[in-house]
Amino acid sequence: MIKRLVFASYLTIVVLFATSGCEPSSTKKANLAKFVLRVNCAAFDTYTDKAGNEWLADQEMQEGERWGAVFGNIGDHGELDMTGTDAPEIYETERYAVEAYKLLLANGKYTIRLHFSENYEGITDVGQRVFSVTINDKTVLKDFDPFEVGGFGNPIVKEYKHVKVTDGTLTIGFIPNVENPAINGIEIFSE
Repeated sequence: MIKRLVFASYLTIVVLFATSGCEPSSTKKANLAKFVLRVNCAAFDTYTDKAGNEWLADQEMQEGERWGAVFGNIGDHGELDMTGTDAPEIYETERYAVEAYKLLLANGKYTIRLHFSENYEGITDVGQRVFSVTINDKTVLKDFDPFEVGGFGNPIVKEYKHVKVTDGTLTIGFIPNVENPAINGIEIFSE
């Protein structure tokens, strides 16, 4: 057997080829490594959480990149005394007024986790920040208010399983209603 390792921007694929020219048996089928991407939105440095998971620094979607934010501003709240998470550093920064995150991915099914926390001191009550979130143009959060769901300074994680990518692109969109949409972290895993 010949092993070939292909590396394409945080995605490692291992393919085993049969050298006999025969159809591969069930034990010789292609093995695909799991795709994992964790983004610490608005962060400038990579971060490793207590579980050893690497969260990449944020980036803008540009030509030649495999993923990134489309527009948006960066907010940094400094160190927070946050409970309810083993990774409080994820919630110290946020990308706000963001239009979308776009990712170029292999077709397949993915689990997506979106991390939110209302940490902006100018938001003091319910209804002061309300927005919707779409995944590939399907609304997954309508009129989402992080303050109403979690209060001030509390982590909120929304998980979506079996998200299909059929055209090589995954788009997480943000639609403002009141104030600017804001997100702290994104996790994407192949299923």
